[in-house]
Amino acid sequence: MYLKVVALALVVLWPGLAQATDALQFPHFRHVDKAVPETSETLPQSLTLLADQDFAPFSFKTADEKLAGISVQLGLAACAELKIKCVVKPKVFNALLDGLRQKEGDVILGGPQASAKLAEEFQTTRPYYYSYAQFAIRTGTSFPGVDAKSLAGRRLGFVKGSGQETFLKKFYDRANLIPFSGEDTLLETLRTGGLDLAFADSSRLAFWIKGSAARGCCVPFGAAFADKSSFTHALVMVTRHEDNVLRDAFDAALDRLQEKGTTAKIMATYLPSSPF
Repeated sequence: MYLKVVALALVVLWPGLAQATDALQFPHFRHVDKAVPETSETLPQSLTLLADQDFAPFSFKTADEKLAGISVQLGLAACAELKIKCVVKPKVFNALLDGLRQKEGDVILGGPQASAKLAEEFQTTRPYYYSYAQFAIRTGTSFPGVDAKSLAGRRLGFVKGSGQETFLKKFYDRANLIPFSGEDTLLETLRTGGLDLAFADSSRLAFWIKGSAARGCCVPFGAAFADKSSFTHALVMVTRHEDNVLRDAFDAALDRLQEKGTTAKIMATYLPSSPF
């Protein structure tokens, strides 16, 4: 499997995805450098991990008040790789970085996105996930392609103010672009035939398409898109600036988890279909 960038639109194509019925397929988000030596530094015996308590499917509270999600399971799996005993502490998103500053925890698992501003104060691992976007279409409807020429004049919906809006206005300006105030309204309008296509975050689309709200109306159209200038953002794990040894250890553990297939298994646990 591989990712292929197609033309200006930066379409991320996952070959054979439609035929992959036995197991969900996920990109290898991390470039693994096998030449990097294992750390010889002594690591802590125990750590407290901080996670956004309302960031499904990456980190969230379950009905029994436990924390679950892709980021949580990846963090705990990294701890197991490093033979460190870890507990996960939930925080609201806006309190995560302060919690790390005040040493309420040692590593933030999920919440903050990678940015130059974040890197000014904290250490971050290499990304373990990138967000994508995808078109959805009503079942039984089709167009010649997903390129700008094929969709010229078509009614394309998006959430106003989103990265998807920026992308569509840049690459699909010949289409009939229709803004919506929220994703629920956007997707319901697609379901009821008021749009030809909806363009939204691919992981959220995957949940909606498989969920009861869609009523079996719709399917993904074309492969997923990546565009770092608009809607593609990286998720990273975060440590304090002085904890570069700990950051390096988590990077090494995340590499091993990807190589062993653990990362893909964790993602498949929380995503109803591969949104790539």
